[in-house]
Amino acid sequence: MTQHSKDEIEDEDILDEMQEEIEELENAEWEIDEEKVVEAAEPSGDLELDKLRDTLARTQADYKNFQTRTERDKSEMIFFLKQDIFKKILPRIDDLERIIISTPEEEQKGAIFDWLKLVYTKLLDDVSRLWVKVFESKWQEVDPEKHDVMTQVPWEEGIIQDEFEKWYELDGRVLRHAKVVVGNG
Repeated sequence: MTQHSKDEIEDEDILDEMQEEIEELENAEWEIDEEKVVEAAEPSGDLELDKLRDTLARTQADYKNFQTRTERDKSEMIFFLKQDIFKKILPRIDDLERIIISTPEEEQKGAIFDWLKLVYTKLLDDVSRLWVKVFESKWQEVDPEKHDVMTQVPWEEGIIQDEFEKWYELDGRVLRHAKVVVGNG
């Protein structure tokens, strides 16, 4: 065997060993052992060793913080993506509701009106299955966290008389405030 091919074989062996180590590291579970962190925090008398233990403890804490922050950011991103989609759908639901409510009684018979009500109902069902809750505000007390007061009328103070748009909630947060008419006493 020539010197050149012997070097190539050694290089391949080294690369294979490195690849195996990389795979072991990728497959290893990166969990923080609390006992090791406490043990690492205890001074040993050796200054260099203490610095390394301190660095390790800080690195593990940083990693744990990174995992927590990443998970929080991921859930926030998912919420904002869902919010963006639903905010585009809600006006169509409002339009269908307004059509149904404003249709005169004599025109509420027939296949087209039945189809319209069916589409509205199915759309509401689909949205509710996708974590969106709809709430009726009429005859409730005004809550600034959930309602936008559009106007006031002579009525019992602080009680919602009418509703222009319903309020919706997504994952426990207000997706859209209700636009309401409130009594002013």
